[in-house]
Amino acid sequence: MLTTSAPTIIGPTDGESITLQTIGVRFMIPGADTGSRFSLVEHPMPPRALAAPLHRHNREDEYSFLLEG
Repeated sequence: MLTTSAPTIIGPTDGESITLQTIGVRFMIPGADTGSRFSLVEHPMPPRALAAPLHRHNREDEYSFLLEG
């Protein structure tokens, strides 16, 4: 469980990585580690790839940002 007493440092190879169809998924901070209050997921993907079709989330917010490309 994450605490507010110390920062969490995530390295470039930390977390579980899997592939879902055409995109990668790296679970950097899984929801289970935060009491399901927060999760941090990276989606490495090739240029012009569609990560997911248009969809909505009913129980959570989702924020996306581009690191490069």
